[in-house]
Amino acid sequence: MAAVLLIYSLSLVLPLVWAVISSFKSDIDFTSTPFAIVSYDGVQWGNISKAFKTMSINVIGDDGSVKSIGLLAMLFYSIIYSVGVSFVANASRSMCAYVCARYSHLKLTKFVYGLVIVLMTISFPSNLAVTIKFFKLVGIYDNLFMTIITSITFGGGHFLYFYAAYVGLSKEYSEAASIDGANQFQVMFKVMMPMCKNIFIALFMLEFIAHWNDYTPNVVYLKSYPMLAYALYHFRLKTPQPSIPLQLSSSTLVIIPTLAIFIIFKDKIMSNLTIGG
Repeated sequence: MAAVLLIYSLSLVLPLVWAVISSFKSDIDFTSTPFAIVSYDGVQWGNISKAFKTMSINVIGDDGSVKSIGLLAMLFYSIIYSVGVSFVANASRSMCAYVCARYSHLKLTKFVYGLVIVLMTISFPSNLAVTIKFFKLVGIYDNLFMTIITSITFGGGHFLYFYAAYVGLSKEYSEAASIDGANQFQVMFKVMMPMCKNIFIALFMLEFIAHWNDYTPNVVYLKSYPMLAYALYHFRLKTPQPSIPLQLSSSTLVIIPTLAIFIIFKDKIMSNLTIGG
């Protein structure tokens, strides 16, 4: 089993190492020896600065004006969108899961839990056009703040993780807090939810990485707020034969924030849920 896990881990790590090494090669060097570790033309440090300058998106406004969005602005949009959507979505799931677990005897909570299971088994492939139309009618379309707000949800697999965590918590904690004078909101936000902070951080980071790598929002309904993932997607398509090392340099720039976040929070992501008073 250890050998199998080692081979699997290498299959994930080696392509990333190859991408970083190749990002510092020249086009001729990469074409002639794509898998060589040593660059015969020398290390092309300028690829990073070229990628920094090349990664820009031209946004056309409603009045026809063209505005160029650079790397730093796209980095800002990526952070705001990824952090905002991940936090709002997981916070709403956590609160809904707590209510369903704490008051599981009610018909309403049983209905909500069953609805989550049903929605996870049904695919809605044709609702994108309806969603875009609805977003335009209510003013959510091309609005970053409103898009983050509309990420409030109660379904998905993360809801089940939160539900299982709250079911595992003893009700004696909430009862003790109620005896001490805490109301139901204080019990939820100050006693029960902090005890599940490890799983919240882990699920938040996993969802953050997923949204960070997602370019579809800019393609569909956030055209005025281009993000880094969309910049990579656009960079690949805007020229017929783009430089592969330059593409890999751009990918290296985009992966640095998520890699840093994973290194900082790896213990939280990999840790099991610990329950204690």
